[in-house]
Amino acid sequence: MTRRPVGTAVLTGLVYISLFPPALGQSPQPVGPVGLKLTPVLETATTFTGQPIRFPQGDNQFVAVIAEVAPGGQVGRHMHPVPLFVYILEGTLSIEMEGHGTHTFSAGQGMAEVVNVWHNGRNLTDKPVRFLIVFAGQKGTPNLIRP
Repeated sequence: MTRRPVGTAVLTGLVYISLFPPALGQSPQPVGPVGLKLTPVLETATTFTGQPIRFPQGDNQFVAVIAEVAPGGQVGRHMHPVPLFVYILEGTLSIEMEGHGTHTFSAGQGMAEVVNVWHNGRNLTDKPVRFLIVFAGQKGTPNLIRP
C-alpha cells in the first residue's frame, strides 16, 4: 500500500471543493451580471467639434484625474496633444475654443475634447464644477500644453 503525505490529501480536497461546490450542498455562484445597470455616456469617433480621434502610436497609457474649478474660476489657456475624454461629475463647465466658439457641458454629460486647439475651461456659475478627465496619451508626452 502506498501512503500519500497528508498535505497532498488536503490539497486534493480543497481543489475538489473549489471545483464542485454544488456537490457539497452549496448554491452555484451566478456567472452573469447581478444588479448591474449600464448607462451609455458617449460613443464617438470625433471630438465635439468634429475632429477625428487619432490615438498615438507607441507606449500608450491612460492618465485619469479629477479636476475642480471654483465658482468664477478657470482652467487657463491650454491645448492637449493627445485624445481625452471628459465627464462632468457636478456643476457646469464652459469651454471657450479658438475658432470654435463656446460650448457648455453640465453634470452627467461626457465629451471627447478637442485636440491641438487652444481653449479654456471656465466656471461661470456660483457652484464648483468637478469633472473626470481621462487622457489617452503616450509615456513621456505631456497631456497638457500651456502657451
